[in-house]
Amino acid sequence: MGMDNLKDKNDRGQKHMRTAWIPIQAGCLTLTLAAVAILVGLWLDTQLDTTPQWMLILLIASAPFAFFGVILLTRRALRKLQDEMKMDKNDEET
Repeated sequence: MGMDNLKDKNDRGQKHMRTAWIPIQAGCLTLTLAAVAILVGLWLDTQLDTTPQWMLILLIASAPFAFFGVILLTRRALRKLQDEMKMDKNDEET
């Protein structure tokens, strides 16, 4: 009985850790997209001899991509977690 209880706690802990990674992944995605937009914008600004015009345009334009990327990332992670919970529930019933 003790080993089963320990295994259940370990499984729940792993699920909580995977759930905790969702906002970290979303933040990394947003930060990466913003960094790429800034770097490309600065490069374009130096090539075209404009001030921060292209950097700001690309940074603002990257926001919707980051937003939808976070939504897709979160939906995929939650769907995977729900599938695992369904599988666990089916295992408990049998």
